[in-house]
Amino acid sequence: MDPNQIQKEMKEIGEALANMKNYPDVPGFVTDIKYQVGQLSYFYDSLAPKQTGDPSTTFYRPKKLPKVHQLAYFNLTRGFPKELYGGHWCYVFKYFKSKFIIIPTTSVKANSLPPDPEFQLDIAVSDFKNGMLTRLQLSDMRTIDIQRLYCGKGFYDVTTDREYILHNINKMLLAE
Repeated sequence: MDPNQIQKEMKEIGEALANMKNYPDVPGFVTDIKYQVGQLSYFYDSLAPKQTGDPSTTFYRPKKLPKVHQLAYFNLTRGFPKELYGGHWCYVFKYFKSKFIIIPTTSVKANSLPPDPEFQLDIAVSDFKNGMLTRLQLSDMRTIDIQRLYCGKGFYDVTTDREYILHNINKMLLAE
């Protein structure tokens, strides 16, 4: 795309955001767009040329990876209004070569409602700084690229039995 066309379309997007009356967090959305552009630039302009030169055979490889059945911190960025976004602790459900299937978690506070058995499950986490319990949000389960991982926050071991978690996830996902 021609750089002038890019600037024209970005200006239109900026004007549309500036004119949006009821969206509560335009600055946060703009921050996420900047983050996304920075990550794309890092991958295509820095990582790919240093590896194979071909983005289809280039992989982001952090020094440390979480294990399945641990919590790790991921940047989910923004999607649609009812999706969880931003940085979240997530349960690592499955690991593939360059992707994770994750289940975002939310805090369980003293005044929190009980988990909704249709799509939420409370799990215990060893030495978790946010408290011992966190709530799996199966309604926001997704596959994400490994580049969304933020290793700097570390990883936490889940103490709730994995078979118990799998049984409940299976029940929630496959219930008719």
